[in-house]
Amino acid sequence: MPDSKIEPLVANVLCLSVGAVNETLAMANVEAWDSLKHMELIVALESAFEIELTFDEIVAMRSVQDIKRVLTGRGVQI
Repeated sequence: MPDSKIEPLVANVLCLSVGAVNETLAMANVEAWDSLKHMELIVALESAFEIELTFDEIVAMRSVQDIKRVLTGRGVQI
C-alpha cells in the first residue's frame, strides 16, 4: 500500500501498477518515463498539490524519492 499520494499519481501517469512504484523508481530505469511523460507528471503533481513548480524543481525530480524531497521542501503534506 502506498504511503503517500505520490505513488498512485506516478503509477497513473506512467501506466504502471501502484505496487511497481517505490522511492527508487527513477527516469533512468523506466522506459515510459521520457521527457513528455515527465511534463505530464509535473502537471499532475502541480494540479494535485495546488502548487507551481520552478524549473529547477522540475529538473531535480528524476525519481520518486526526488519528487517527495522537492514537495516536502515546499511544505507539501505527502
